Amino acid sequence: MLYRTTGDKGQESFITLPFYRVKIDTLSRGMTSFIATSDLQGREQNKVSNRLVGEAIAEELALLQEFGEVPNIDLILLAGDLYDFPELGKRGGSGLVTNVWNAFAVKFKCVIGVHGNHDIVESELLNSNITILDEITTDIDGIIVGGVGGIIGRPDRNQRKTEAHFTKALKSETKKQPDITLLHQGPNDPVNKQFGQAFILEHFENYGEGIVIFGHCHWDIPFIQIGENQVLNVDNRLYLFTIY
Repeated sequence: MLYRTTGDKGQESFITLPFYRVKIDTLSRGMTSFIATSDLQGREQNKVSNRLVGEAIAEELALLQEFGEVPNIDLILLAGDLYDFPELGKRGGSGLVTNVWNAFAVKFKCVIGVHGNHDIVESELLNSNITILDEITTDIDGIIVGGVGGIIGRPDRNQRKTEAHFTKALKSETKKQPDITLLHQGPNDPVNKQFGQAFILEHFENYGEGIVIFGHCHWDIPFIQIGENQVLNVDNRLYLFTIY
């Protein structure tokens, strides 16, 4: 999908959201497929409606499902940063993303995710089939999903935690042995010189045996193995997971 985003020097530019299909060996009983994505920071091409691009993506996925182009989508996983200013005049803006969450929730059975550092929601307006994770886990058809939202930074700023708080939260979630861990900020990857947090890398080198999904920093090589964990960067990418 092609959409508009804030480019260099605050100028509008166009960017493509890549769509990947991932084959995995098992899913929860009764589950056909699920979606994972993050960092949908932009607006749809239609300047009149000017919706956040996440709203347009939810609509497009529903159409693909309706016409049989993709299997039935049982679960949406969002790893944060779903906002861009209406006028696309400045990078790094924070704002309301309630409509994006609800757009997915109206079309699909279950929506689970974490907030990015640019996300603000009106919790009382979220649909009932939405679960926002932050130091909690949830069970969806036998799949345990845990999450820690936000990034490292001053806790008085939007969606930020101290490193000590983030570390404690991550350890607490890993002890619950989730099948999927959702983060916004993820590990670094020194082998491929990809940005992230070294302490998160160290954590997953020693703990966990599942899938780790995150965004925030774009990686050219999105999939790596860390310890016993399969780690996937979904920054400005959309992945459809289905069984073999």
